Amino acid sequence: MDPGDSDRSRRRISREFQGLPGRGELWFSPRPASGFPGDRRSTDVQEASPLLEDLRQRLTRAFQWAIQRRASRRAQEAAAVAALEEQSRARKEITLAGQRAKLVEMHFQNHQLARTLLDLNMKVQQLKKECELGFTSDSQSQKDNTANSK
Repeated sequence: MDPGDSDRSRRRISREFQGLPGRGELWFSPRPASGFPGDRRSTDVQEASPLLEDLRQRLTRAFQWAIQRRASRRAQEAAAVAALEEQSRARKEITLAGQRAKLVEMHFQNHQLARTLLDLNMKVQQLKKECELGFTSDSQSQKDNTANSK
């Protein structure tokens, strides 16, 4: 068997299946809408025309329904996504409000601690003065006692 035999065999098979979908060629050639004069097929096409029109209308409705359904599904998905985003935003707002409340409480506690610290500082200063006065009065009285005892 030489290489030319394979090519001839392929052409022969292609011619045998020509016109069959999926065999030999992808599409078969369209038939004329009206046949030759006296051909019986021309009346078949005219009779099939209402059937073809009905089929076309059904297919059109089916495609329109599918498109509307897909659009409706997309709208529902968009609404669901929007609802989830709104819930997420609401949770974030609640969390922020809680953090703000904690921050205000911490600010109030900071002021209380600062006042307490200032009060303690004033008391320490008073005690210092009292101690200094006590030491000076004690030392003065000791000098007076030593001077009086002489």
